[in-house]
Amino acid sequence: MKTFFAASLAALALAACSKEADSGAPAPAAKTNFAISLPGTLETYGVENPQVGGPITPYYDNVIVYLVDAGDNATGYVWTDAEIKARQKRFEQIVEPAVVLIIVNSGGVTMPTGPLSITELEGFINTLAVADQNKSVKTLADTDVKGNAAGDYLPIQQVVLSGDQTTFTTETSDDGHTLKTAAVKLWSLAARFEMGTVKPGTGLDALTVEAVYFNNFNNDFGGSSVTAYTEAAWPSTYSPSWATDDYNAAVTSEDGTKVYAYQLFGGDRIPHVVYKVSGTVSAGYKLADGTGDADNPTPFTGKFITVKGFKENGLTLGSIHAHKIYKMGLTGGGIEITPDKITDQPEKNKIDLIMSVTVADWSISNLVPEF
Repeated sequence: MKTFFAASLAALALAACSKEADSGAPAPAAKTNFAISLPGTLETYGVENPQVGGPITPYYDNVIVYLVDAGDNATGYVWTDAEIKARQKRFEQIVEPAVVLIIVNSGGVTMPTGPLSITELEGFINTLAVADQNKSVKTLADTDVKGNAAGDYLPIQQVVLSGDQTTFTTETSDDGHTLKTAAVKLWSLAARFEMGTVKPGTGLDALTVEAVYFNNFNNDFGGSSVTAYTEAAWPSTYSPSWATDDYNAAVTSEDGTKVYAYQLFGGDRIPHVVYKVSGTVSAGYKLADGTGDADNPTPFTGKFITVKGFKENGLTLGSIHAHKIYKMGLTGGGIEITPDKITDQPEKNKIDLIMSVTVADWSISNLVPEF
C-alpha cells in the first residue's frame, strides 16, 4: 500500500470484522465515556536548516477524528481550538467505536463531518493537495489558541498527519461511568526529499548550481492530476513556486547544512530533480550538446542536469513511501557530474542520471548518483 492512510483503512476493516465476529449476535450497545489523545512531538523528522534528524513539534492547524463502528460506518467530529490545545477530545456516553482515525492539517480541504462511509472518507483524503505539504515558514510571536508555542514552524512541521487506533485503555472513572482512552500515534502522509549540491567530475573545471526544480509528482493524494513537465513543455517561469529554489550558498554537501527540500505524496510516480547549472568544461571535453573546445576550457551557463531515478542499496526505487526522508548529494562533496550528463534543456530525452539514496522513517535516507 502506498501510504499509511491505505494501511489505516485496512486496519479499520480488519478491526471492524474482528470485533463483529467476536460479538456474534448483536448485543445491546453499551455506552462509555471516551477520550482521544494526540502527541505533542513526533519522532525522527528532518528540518531544513540545520538539516538533522530528531523529534520536532508539529504545528496543529486543524484536527478531525472519525469514530468507526464494526460496519465501517464513520462519524466525523471537528476538534475545537481548546481541544487541540489540550491535545485531547472527550466524548460522554457513546457506543465504543471499533476504530479511531485522526486527520491533522488537511490544508485547503475541508474534511467531512457527521455520518459517512470509509469509501466516502477516502474520496476526501484523495483531494489533499501537495502544495499544502510545502507551505512557507509560519512564525508565531506568542503561543496561539491551539497551544502552538511561539517560534518558527517549517514546512515539514505543517504537513498532513494521520493515525488510527484499535486498542483502547480502560481508565479510572471520574464520574461513575466507564472511561476508555485512545492514544493515537501520528504519521505523515507525505514523503520528503532533501537534496544537496553538485560537484565537477572528470572533464569539468567548475560547476555551480543556479537553481533546483522538483518535477514529475502528483498534485493531490489520489493522483488525479500531476506536474510532469517535459523538455518540450518546460515553462519559462517554473510553477508551482514551492517546487523550485534559487542557488543557496548555505546548501553544501555535508550533514548539518541547509538542503533543498520538498514534500510529496507517496506512490509509484518517481519524482525528478533538475539542477540548472553553470561552470567550465575542461579542454578536450564536451557537454551533451557539443559545448566545449579541444584546446581551451569553455565556460557555460543555463545548462541542466536531470535526475530521473534513484537507487537505495543498489536497487532501483519503484515507489516512494510516506513518512520517509530521501537524501541525496549530502556526502562526499556533492553529486559528482561529468560533462555528458549536462544538457542544453531539462528533461532531455535519453539523457538522465540515476542517483543513490538512503531511506528511513522521517530520518536520513541518502541518495547517491549512479551513471
